[in-house]
Amino acid sequence: MTEPSTPPPRPRRLWLHLLLLLATCATTFQAGSQDGDFLAGLVYMSAIMGILLVHEMGHFTAARVHHVDASLPYFIPVPYTPLGTFGAVITMREPPRRQAALLDIGAAGPLAGVLVAIPVCYLGLTLSEVRPLAELPPGAVLEGNSLLYLLLKHLAHPGLLPGDDIWLHPLAWAGWIGLLVTSLNLLPAGQLDGGHVTYALFGPRWHARLARLVRAGVLVLGLLGLACTLALTWQPWVDRLVAEGLIGWVLRGAGMAGWLLWAVLLHFIGRQHPPVQDEATPLAPARRLVGWACVGLAIATFTPVFLSQVTP
Repeated sequence: MTEPSTPPPRPRRLWLHLLLLLATCATTFQAGSQDGDFLAGLVYMSAIMGILLVHEMGHFTAARVHHVDASLPYFIPVPYTPLGTFGAVITMREPPRRQAALLDIGAAGPLAGVLVAIPVCYLGLTLSEVRPLAELPPGAVLEGNSLLYLLLKHLAHPGLLPGDDIWLHPLAWAGWIGLLVTSLNLLPAGQLDGGHVTYALFGPRWHARLARLVRAGVLVLGLLGLACTLALTWQPWVDRLVAEGLIGWVLRGAGMAGWLLWAVLLHFIGRQHPPVQDEATPLAPARRLVGWACVGLAIATFTPVFLSQVTP
């Protein structure tokens, strides 16, 4: 049996994809070389762009296999930030006809990307320096932990103590962002990668319920982060938190404020999912395993705190 014929692909604006790719290379290079280190900028740019490219080409390749008209990646440059990018997206100009195709397209990106992000992160961590938290310079920022990232840290540095932290090599920083991007994309809402996977695994009704739960949870995390951030703006509260030994918890909590941005984003893209024409054909057991692997990866990479200060 052959796939039904599809309309000719729409013209691709290759110049726009190339322009965004070059712009994101520039902003990630700038982010990696903030101390004027050319080599650090080059290493970070190459690593993070490689992770993002593999992630998006996983989606694109799966879409081509299933004859779904999808765009090339649109990279998102963000200058003057420690990340340099908000990742990349592809757009599907038509919904997949079958749940199997939807699952394959949704899962291919994060699974491909994490296969690059894990070794990049681990290698970077082995090249990173362990320092006591008390010796970190003023204004230093701590990256958040996920279960997978904690495992990689302890594999790279088995003697890591509770009072220690890792001064990240540019390669490790790129790997951490790659894991974070994987986590955010696997949120089971709307048309995110996790939304595609949960729609294919559980159907539209459970997808809608999970999406509502995720949107509420993200908003709560963001509001808690905002409350912690506001608490750090008034010195009497800071002094009281220091006296009570709670300042570390509030500093880390302030690192959840970034979830507010995701709450706004999910308000627009986290509600609806276009229907699949054939929802009656069940997924094969092998594809269900792939879907559950994505669920497990979402749990392993979930990072409740993004970035937080060491001292107020």
